[in-house]
Amino acid sequence: MSESLYSEQLRLFNEQLRKSPRRAYNMFGLSLLYSLEAGEVAREKHRLGINPTSAYDFYNLGVLANLAERHEDAAKLYETAVEVGGDFPEIYNNLGLTYEKLGKKSKAVNALQKFADLAKKEDSEEMKSEIREVKSHIRQLKG
Repeated sequence: MSESLYSEQLRLFNEQLRKSPRRAYNMFGLSLLYSLEAGEVAREKHRLGINPTSAYDFYNLGVLANLAERHEDAAKLYETAVEVGGDFPEIYNNLGLTYEKLGKKSKAVNALQKFADLAKKEDSEEMKSEIREVKSHIRQLKG
């Protein structure tokens, strides 16, 4: 499939998903599902009744819950992501920020510290800068 034809099919799939998910899947099947962004894939799998199983599924559903301002749900989804073996920095960063929104400062500090510990393994200037910001934020939370 040429790039322009693929792009056009993906655009049509996304358009149909917004209008009528059932029609989108009738037209395209599942062939374009994994062409979506990770959070959208998680949302669509949930809509299709496919239960989340991986840490990334639960993490992405947590992101969507946060975007919908459902912070309690988001925290539970991030916690489940950790329980099923998720051990990547983003889970803990989002979990910490979600706990903070819920007024759970102690839990927020612990999660953000875990983020900083895991993120140290990634040796990039961008990550080092993010770790500095998070540590500064931790100090603010501690008062």
